[in-house]
Amino acid sequence: MAIFGELLAPYSAVVCLIILIVTLILFATEVFKSGITAVACGIVMVLCGFISTSEFTSGFSNTVTLFCLGIAVVGTALAETGCAAFLGKKLLSVVKLDERGTIVLLFTLVAVLSAFLNNTSCVVIGMYLAIAICQSSGGKFKVRNFLMPMGIAGVCGGGASMIGSTTQLSIAALLPEMGFDMKMWDLAIPGVIVPLIFIVWYYFFGYNIMVKTFDFEEPEGMKDLNSSALKEFDPKNFKGWIPAIILVVCIGLTLADWNLAVVGMMGMCLAIMTNSISFKRAVETTDWNVFFLIAGGVGFAAGVKNAGTAEMVANWIVRVLGNASPVVYLIVFTVLCAIMTNIMTNIGTALIMTPIAAAVAATVGFSAYPLILCVIWGANMPFSTPVGASPITMTMMGGYRFKDYTVVNIIPNIISAIALAVLTPIFWPM
Repeated sequence: MAIFGELLAPYSAVVCLIILIVTLILFATEVFKSGITAVACGIVMVLCGFISTSEFTSGFSNTVTLFCLGIAVVGTALAETGCAAFLGKKLLSVVKLDERGTIVLLFTLVAVLSAFLNNTSCVVIGMYLAIAICQSSGGKFKVRNFLMPMGIAGVCGGGASMIGSTTQLSIAALLPEMGFDMKMWDLAIPGVIVPLIFIVWYYFFGYNIMVKTFDFEEPEGMKDLNSSALKEFDPKNFKGWIPAIILVVCIGLTLADWNLAVVGMMGMCLAIMTNSISFKRAVETTDWNVFFLIAGGVGFAAGVKNAGTAEMVANWIVRVLGNASPVVYLIVFTVLCAIMTNIMTNIGTALIMTPIAAAVAATVGFSAYPLILCVIWGANMPFSTPVGASPITMTMMGGYRFKDYTVVNIIPNIISAIALAVLTPIFWPM
């Protein structure tokens, strides 16, 4: 299969670097779906002889890939029964707060849900809850002050667990080949500080900045937008709670070190067999782009390593940073990934930087896992622009301009990146 293998062998690192740059551009511009880009890159790597056919196909049977596929169906079932929205509405009906407090409470709710469910679904729920609240406030609450924080909350919370975002699921699929095994809550130590930073920021500073900055009129029809996405839920109907029970059981089994593929597939089967979601609906709502992105990413990362490109780039970085302390390396990678993820997709950032981070750690002589965690955290910080993550992009329906995201969120974005880099070696020794 390596049609150009012998011809390119002397120049493998450079050729692979060119492929890497082209892939980076395709991820950033989204000319093609990111899943197609990842798979196509893997095919090119096979043709160039950088990876074997078995390395290319291994991603499609990868444990994390199958877990992601299965648990997504359970999460969809939970969202579509209206259970998650019911719990949110119940909480908001009990706690009566002013606009600032309601934004922070709803932010917290979406962040917590996003650690367990697909964060895009949680943001949709949060946005429609916000719209419903604003509709019933008699004009006291403005929709434009709610929607942006909901997108930020989804990404914050989704970055605090292994299943909350496809970014870490993509990288978790690569780690066994590197000798590491990501656990369910590895990213919560100390990743949970990111949503906490934003909660404090929005309460004390962000809310006032939004009120002063959002000088535009709300989009026509936004005030009257039908929030029918919040489905009616009968708490007395046991069937509606089944997806929640399945999800809790699946999370418990991952904590008990059950095989992730078995847990994900079992959760999917139970959700379909209990009629919590139909098989047809499970197929329709599965994000196949994410499946191909995770599967293709395994071969992609292997090629960057095998061709020597990761080692070559790592040597350049080590020459620049020299004998700097591990914390400096952590800060550089976290901030670099945070910058990249604000101009391209968060998953693309993580896939490109992970093999490079592993090579840097091997060159300098410290553990690669903390550095890889910082890559994931940095890639999950697309808070200063609306282009890095779909949960944030979708909030643009609130009428925000590109600059609004930067003005409101760049300071906590920088604080979060530096804080995580400094705290990481405390919990994950280098």
